[in-house]
Amino acid sequence: MPEAPRVVPPLERLLHLKRIPLLSGLPASELAALADSARERFFAKGELAQREGAPATAILIVAEGRLANLRRGLQVGTVGPGQGMGGLPVLARADYVSQVVALEDTLALEIDADAVADVLEDRLPVLQHLLREVSRQALTLLQRHKLDPGVVFPLLPGELPGSEETLDLVDRLLVLRRMPVFGRTSITVLAELARTMAQVRFEAGATLWHVGEPAAHLVMICSGRALARVPGGVEFHAGPGFPLGALEAIGQRPRWYEAVAMSPLVGLYGQTDVLVDQFEDNFEMAMDYLAVISGVTVRMLEWAASQATELRDG
Repeated sequence: MPEAPRVVPPLERLLHLKRIPLLSGLPASELAALADSARERFFAKGELAQREGAPATAILIVAEGRLANLRRGLQVGTVGPGQGMGGLPVLARADYVSQVVALEDTLALEIDADAVADVLEDRLPVLQHLLREVSRQALTLLQRHKLDPGVVFPLLPGELPGSEETLDLVDRLLVLRRMPVFGRTSITVLAELARTMAQVRFEAGATLWHVGEPAAHLVMICSGRALARVPGGVEFHAGPGFPLGALEAIGQRPRWYEAVAMSPLVGLYGQTDVLVDQFEDNFEMAMDYLAVISGVTVRMLEWAASQATELRDG
């Protein structure tokens, strides 16, 4: 029989959580709320901690020992003390996880998804922090691997309102409702958000912003297309349904590409601070944003891991 889990003292719990990148910037008072929600789990060497394909129901943070992350039988990563698994899948409300196995006797702190949601709903600073940090992580992966942001915000099929006419409130609601981030948001909340957004038009060739400018707003494109030029020669296109500038706006990062209208462009202009206020006032909307961006970040991480595996195996 494996030995009983040892008690992880409160201060040590905080130190383990403090080492998690997504949580490292939180003050101890906020980390304590998450630490108090954790229970101790002991996994003997070789024991299955998470079954591949199961829903994401908990975050595991290693206190002692080591866990391996496997996908389709291939080991794609390991974590040791002060490192965790499952944070992004829990935020993404993922319906599957990778297989996690103990490489040695392992003591871990487990925080289940419901406890995470309760902390985020009760602790606004934690929610604000994760909105910013998840956006930054997605942005960092896009820049590091020179990926098209269209993988984060895929273009929507069909036409959106806004080619020539003025967008009324109903048109704006239709545009917002078709965004994955707002797919489950109530009409009342969406109407409140729609009223804060101004309709904007750009002629072909007009510059929306330059690299390095503060990301004080985003533009949800209704019609037309924009060309984004990233330093280093990388380019990508954005069309109807694309929330241009959203990641850096929510992540509080400067513009990382120059945006130019390729054709007459119509969009909804949203100020960053107003959108953040909407997230703070509407918990489910904020959680939906976290779910969408966390899900895409997981897929980018999986893609990066598969590329590294292919290179390793030649």
